[in-house]
Amino acid sequence: MIETWYPTQPAIYDISKSYLENFEQGPFFQGKIPERPPSKATIDFLGHKLRSPLGVPAGPLLNSRWTTFAANLGFDLVTYKTIRSFAHSGHALPNMIYIEPIGTKNARQIGQPPSQLNELTVTNSFGMPSRSPEFLLTDIPAAKAALAPGQALIVSIVGTPDQGVSFCEDFVRTAVFAKEAGATLIEANFSCPNVAKAEGSLYQSPDAVYEYARAIARAIHPVPLILKIGEIEDSRLLQQVLQAAARAGAQAVCGLNSVSMQVTTAQGAPALGAHRLTSGVCGGAIRSRALHFLREASKHIRNDRLGLTLMGCGGITSPHHFDEFLEAGAQVALTATGMMWDPFLAMRYHRAH
Repeated sequence: MIETWYPTQPAIYDISKSYLENFEQGPFFQGKIPERPPSKATIDFLGHKLRSPLGVPAGPLLNSRWTTFAANLGFDLVTYKTIRSFAHSGHALPNMIYIEPIGTKNARQIGQPPSQLNELTVTNSFGMPSRSPEFLLTDIPAAKAALAPGQALIVSIVGTPDQGVSFCEDFVRTAVFAKEAGATLIEANFSCPNVAKAEGSLYQSPDAVYEYARAIARAIHPVPLILKIGEIEDSRLLQQVLQAAARAGAQAVCGLNSVSMQVTTAQGAPALGAHRLTSGVCGGAIRSRALHFLREASKHIRNDRLGLTLMGCGGITSPHHFDEFLEAGAQVALTATGMMWDPFLAMRYHRAH
């Protein structure tokens, strides 16, 4: 019998340690990886055969050791953490803290996690650190080579303004680099809430989505392009963004990313410091918002015959949540926070099915 990891054991990502310490020393896991139940079922995902529709989105899989760990635990679509065209250190600690949402745009720090993983909600404020191109040229192929049949690797990329070329050109440059490193699936992150506004708000503009996605898709052809987007509360704007993505040549959309909120201490001070008033919130508190996003996006994709594949993430912390996301319209369902606190999550799903 597989026992739930949380809350009797610490998370595999140690939130008290820096990103670099987790990169070099993690994942922090002392258990035994159980044998996966046999299954002959497969799904087609952008030309790749997957053993299951379960995966991990961009975020917790920091290098090939992390992607291999997730794949061995039954997550069949794993995403290599977002890379840039240059080495970037990201934000200092704290990067993750436990929080309690107190509104749709506000959250408050709490000292201890809730008693149920189902309710676990945290911030996610890293600033998209990235290793050097030299390291990535070795590590991305290693991550890909370690996968078993029926598994696939996505490499997440982002552009950075003021790097000697235009913002769009740096997106393209980073995507082409990922392709040269061996990526067979590439995700462009248009929606990180923990970086400068220009980097994190592209997905809110249909014109920008079309311009950037078209340039990237052409540059990496025939590698499929996935767009990572955030919450769009206006259904008409969401429809326009999805139409732009399809016209531009993107083949899939992944959402939603963590939701930006103002996070404070119990006393009302900025929990992450004066220069980070807002941060991305992920985990159980955004699950209903993610499901709403999927239902709306699925409706537009179907009604407008856009041909986009829909990927769902945001608050999956229990095995039955995967089914909820698939029923809401996602072809694959991905978990980051849930996987970090309960790495047996996929195995428990496989055993139940």
